[in-house]
Amino acid sequence: MTITLAAETPGPYVHVDNRALVLSNGQTGVVFNLAQARWLCETLSIVADEGRATRMQGQHVFGGFAGAGGSTVVFGGTYDDVVTVRLSGEAFARLRDELESGGR
Repeated sequence: MTITLAAETPGPYVHVDNRALVLSNGQTGVVFNLAQARWLCETLSIVADEGRATRMQGQHVFGGFAGAGGSTVVFGGTYDDVVTVRLSGEAFARLRDELESGGR
């Protein structure tokens, strides 16, 4: 049996569940295991408090900076492949809350 299904590329998104954080700019994406949740939460707290952060753990890079109009740019990936998305202030706050709760 063979199957071919129509599909489309989604736009940029950020997804959190109880296993992972996924950042996608619509073309490419990066996945962080929630075993790294403490590091991810700490990084986002620094971004919220200081307006910017870039942190590295092994081959992973994660960070962000305050953008225009209350938005926040969040980036993550590896040293040579970083995905960047812009989140509204409300979306950034929801991301922080969700990560702190472990994606439940």
